Amino acid sequence: MLAVLLMAVLSHPGTVSYQRGDSLAVRVTFSGTGGTVTPEGLFTAGVSTGEYRVIAMAKAAGLAETTKVTVTGPPLAALTGTPPPGSRPGTPPSSPTGPVPIPRGNGVGIPFGAFGGWDGFAYKANTDDFVLSIGGIEPEDLVQRIASARASKRQFLLTMTGGAHRNYKTDGAFDLDKWKARMDRYNTPAVKAAVAAGVVDGTIVGNSVMDEPQNTSPENSWGPVGTMSKARVDEMCGYVKAMFPTLPVGVVHDHRVFEPDTPYHTCDFIVSQYRWGKTKGDVAKFRDDALAVGKRDGIAIAFSLNILDGGIPRERKGEPCPIPETGGDGTSGKACRMTADQVREWGLALGPAGCALTMWRYDPGFMADPKNIQAFKDVAAALAKAPASSCRRR
Repeated sequence: MLAVLLMAVLSHPGTVSYQRGDSLAVRVTFSGTGGTVTPEGLFTAGVSTGEYRVIAMAKAAGLAETTKVTVTGPPLAALTGTPPPGSRPGTPPSSPTGPVPIPRGNGVGIPFGAFGGWDGFAYKANTDDFVLSIGGIEPEDLVQRIASARASKRQFLLTMTGGAHRNYKTDGAFDLDKWKARMDRYNTPAVKAAVAAGVVDGTIVGNSVMDEPQNTSPENSWGPVGTMSKARVDEMCGYVKAMFPTLPVGVVHDHRVFEPDTPYHTCDFIVSQYRWGKTKGDVAKFRDDALAVGKRDGIAIAFSLNILDGGIPRERKGEPCPIPETGGDGTSGKACRMTADQVREWGLALGPAGCALTMWRYDPGFMADPKNIQAFKDVAAALAKAPASSCRRR
């Protein structure tokens, strides 16, 4: 199959260029953050400095591309001491595309927490040391959930299109139209405004479009081999970006699998999950390999710990996981839980290197164990002092 690259061009229509040298005219639509973009792709900066994005989409070709734009110099208000034209006194300036992202706090702190850490609009027990929660929430509840997280000084990574695989499959294979139909439920003025505001103040870290697109196992398959590709996931990221231009958008999968030599062009980040069996304990190699992929492809890396199934596995299925070498039985097969020492050691190795550190998943017993609670405290304290890193493309 020929690799196809969408080129972001300042002309209309644009072109799709093939490796063999051919080109095909297509209609390209542009959107952007932090300013305005003409139908021809000309970007005009707004009043705030920072790093923004111009997004080019060719829907007919199923492609999208994102270009970083850096706006430098003091904003107009800083120069004049007065609000920019058209703004109301007492309100922060905003661009025609909505609020623009700004650095969170003093640029310190890596978000850390567990998948499924909230229950409705409250946080579950033993999550006091977690800044971050990961999971899905219905569009009709999202505005209130963002407000609740903000009031609690928490952050979260959304999975707007999470849930059971069967919700997105037709005849046993992933159905993009079903996925888009789910995503379209969030396309309301209230949700878009709440998400944009959440990105501005750091309440929202990003949104994942899919979990493990490479998975073809019978119980978690997205369809036959070849159903999913990085180009298709890029299209999904582009679809979300068109709806929420300021929102970092990514995907969850091990950085070493799923077309490892092919880069993403639109997705902002990968959440790459660590378990002992992947490297026989060499967490530094796992981390450094992930960062190398991120540098190569211009993509941010968030790390994850599989605390329930990522410890040193048992030798034979059916036997108990030995303690204290492991944290007890995992959820299936030979899997064992991580020990508190492993959570601490591996969390401290991975967390400061990424834009976030997540854990799969919230478990009442694991979270209530005093040794694990202390490990969470140690990791959280270290990450709170680490330099902040955006989950946007580099």
